[in-house]
Amino acid sequence: MRVESYFFVFAVFFANVFAWHPTSQIIEEQVPQTAFAQLSDFQNAARPEYNAYLAAGIIYLPLPSQSALSTEWGIHDGFAARQRVGIWLTNDFDGEGSKGPAIGLGWFGERQGWDNEDFLFLPHRGDFSQINQIHTFGLTIADSSKHLLFGGGFQYLNAEDETVRWWLLGTWDRFSVMPSFHKGNLQFINTQLYLQARELRGDKNSWQNYLPDLEFSFFSKDSVKMFISQNIFKQRFYIEGAFWAKDFAWAALKYYPEPSRLIMALEATAAQKENGKIYYGGGITLPFLRVAYNHADDYENFFKSMGIWIVEIRLAIGTSGSSFFALKAPKAAPSEISKSPVKKEDKE
Repeated sequence: MRVESYFFVFAVFFANVFAWHPTSQIIEEQVPQTAFAQLSDFQNAARPEYNAYLAAGIIYLPLPSQSALSTEWGIHDGFAARQRVGIWLTNDFDGEGSKGPAIGLGWFGERQGWDNEDFLFLPHRGDFSQINQIHTFGLTIADSSKHLLFGGGFQYLNAEDETVRWWLLGTWDRFSVMPSFHKGNLQFINTQLYLQARELRGDKNSWQNYLPDLEFSFFSKDSVKMFISQNIFKQRFYIEGAFWAKDFAWAALKYYPEPSRLIMALEATAAQKENGKIYYGGGITLPFLRVAYNHADDYENFFKSMGIWIVEIRLAIGTSGSSFFALKAPKAAPSEISKSPVKKEDKE
């Protein structure tokens, strides 16, 4: 019976890894979505009370037939891949509480696409390959005592048409706004209103723990996307969702064993395809590994991948004073030294 059970598990796994065929058009359409997500991550990582942020991730699918490229000439075996890194450091990155404003420097970069050779080590820029790069650079200045941060920078996209965009960032307490421009034209404005109480911000535990976090993205073509995150139990269980002006995009039920979100995250998701069909998935995130199947986030950020398992080697950690946490977390890790990392004593 045990052998039969293992056979069933492997059969289910391999039956699903051959279901996804990205196209050249989808790979190109991914670039603006990645550019937006990259700026949104920068906006969340560069907070007035934080000192540093480091993230890296590699999705590598070793079976060529799992990510075969579909074109007008047929199916081409190869490798679809996503490699990314994010770094934001301030002059107080060690959390010792240096005097004066905190100056921060950031770089978020990503290489993504499809290659008919090993994408991880030997990217091939010949026939039937498509490799895109998106890089965001920024400079910030912050005063944590006043919960203020200002920043700006540029973003480079080397997709079908190479472009350079520039952006601005302003954050005050629970409100943040980031507009992005291209050749003087507004691309989008991303606004965040994080009402949920966060110890990392110096807030105290109260009924405000159950206020929602909201994000509104205003794009240039009269389209608006809203994101909401609602704590439903002790900042461990959350329900989240994203909606376009008239359409449901995705929803997720998430569980974190502890509020720093560093140890583990369990997610069950539901997302809507362009044809209106709803599909379900989920995943588990550990400190250095993420495993997901049919996950809504992968559909949005990995060439509309569906029906496959995603394995990602990853790291994402932020610091505030001597505390460590994951992106968007309400509290620091249990091993934190300071219960209020925002309130730092001046050195004598």
